[in-house]
Amino acid sequence: MASQFKVIYKEMPVEEISYLERPEFSPEGNEKDFYNVLKDSIIKKGIKDPVHIIYGGETYGDIFKVIVGNNRMVIAKDLGIKKVAVVIVNCKPDTFPIEGKVLNSDEEIRSYFHIPDQVQVRRDRETGIIDQIMPVVFHKVKHHYV
Repeated sequence: MASQFKVIYKEMPVEEISYLERPEFSPEGNEKDFYNVLKDSIIKKGIKDPVHIIYGGETYGDIFKVIVGNNRMVIAKDLGIKKVAVVIVNCKPDTFPIEGKVLNSDEEIRSYFHIPDQVQVRRDRETGIIDQIMPVVFHKVKHHYV
């Protein structure tokens, strides 16, 4: 079953991606310090790691939905960044024909991250299908980015 799904790396326009915008994570919100640190990092070095998304398909409809990287998407929008690198998981090639570089192993997935040894690729125990790519918590590795 796992072999029918693909993991794809590509660049996508920000406006084609659905992501969560929380009032707390803003220049005025109670997470403004984190917002400013992340924004400064992206201004200086760009978005270092791809955003982790899933194509909605049968579950969410015809949208690309962020799983990990909502805060980076908020900053990208605020800075006027037009495209971001993404890793799209659980794409069925016959149902969701999404173009991009197909990643065949966990090592290939990690290679697109700034600190590959800190990225965990989590798979469903029964199917082996990737259900989350988990970059480290930002505050633990902030010095690698800022």
